[in-house]
Amino acid sequence: MEKLKHEELALIMRRAAARKSASHVCKGWWVAERLTRSSLRLFNPDYLPRLLARYPNLTTFETNKVIRISDDYLELVSQSCPNLEAIKLDAVPPSPSAFKRDRGNQLWEMLLSGREDQLREPQQVGDKGLCALVNGCPKLSKVVIKNNEVGMVGIMAMITSAALTHLVCPIRVLSLGSYSITDDGLSFLVNGSCSETIEVLSLDGCSRITDDAVLLLCKMRVLEELSLTKCGKLTDVGGQAISTIPTLKKLNLTSRFFFSSRSLLTEKTFVALAKNCINLEVLCLDSVTAVNTGAIVAFMGHECLRSLKLNGSLHDDFRVSSLDCLALLCPSFESIVVHECWRERLLRELHETTVSRFLQFVTCRCKSNY
Repeated sequence: MEKLKHEELALIMRRAAARKSASHVCKGWWVAERLTRSSLRLFNPDYLPRLLARYPNLTTFETNKVIRISDDYLELVSQSCPNLEAIKLDAVPPSPSAFKRDRGNQLWEMLLSGREDQLREPQQVGDKGLCALVNGCPKLSKVVIKNNEVGMVGIMAMITSAALTHLVCPIRVLSLGSYSITDDGLSFLVNGSCSETIEVLSLDGCSRITDDAVLLLCKMRVLEELSLTKCGKLTDVGGQAISTIPTLKKLNLTSRFFFSSRSLLTEKTFVALAKNCINLEVLCLDSVTAVNTGAIVAFMGHECLRSLKLNGSLHDDFRVSSLDCLALLCPSFESIVVHECWRERLLRELHETTVSRFLQFVTCRCKSNY
């Protein structure tokens, strides 16, 4: 074993199933594991400096959902991981049920160790952190930062850095859930070099975005997945503009208001989507109260539609038979997702084949992982 160089051990470890266990066998394995690890999921921010020093070749970095992380930590990541390709910071405040499920595990350990502030406070990633990332990690192609404060400065830095260091922007996946993002920020993004490379764009919770900026999304030439959940200012003007994106395959327009009548979208948007988005495969309309029989009928015969999510979207006057027709006339169709409260009526009125093959029920409003 001592005759093997660390590089040779590293090649062996890339094929080993249990690299962590193997790293305890000898120092050579330990060094090789250090050099070959490419991904890291952070559970405790206190350990971040030591972990980054130990693993210099990371290409993927993500945090646990109950961990908050700041701009200072992102600066450290950008300095330590020049080969980073993907980063995901998905901090979500834990619910009481989460504490019950994880009793004796991570959540309880953090609470008992006096770090309950990390559970209550949202992560504060802003322009400073994003600027550090794009400047220090030139290979970054996937950026997912939820509950952040990224604004115009961060977006400008991302576009400018890409223009200076690459012929084309390296970013393929961009998810920025931030109240600070406005029409100006989205306009700058769409008009920059990233419009030619971004395939997945998520702006969930960016409630200040209006139709004026959404109108520009048609300039994104390779966009396949778009999520605009909780963007309460979106109207039919923006909805019909989205339908002009020919490459779109997955669209999420989930409303912020569950079982309410505040959605500004109407049947016009869904008719336009059905007519123009010929490659659309997944459409999520959870809590979009404008979904009526006409909206469903518009998609009948759609060649590519696989899944339609209508959790909290149906009304008492909805014609259930339209779902039967949709399932039968769409050749690629796989699933219809509706709220549990519709179970009795749908089981009674839908055709048995539709129920057994396509119908799925959910008990509450859930985050759509489309």
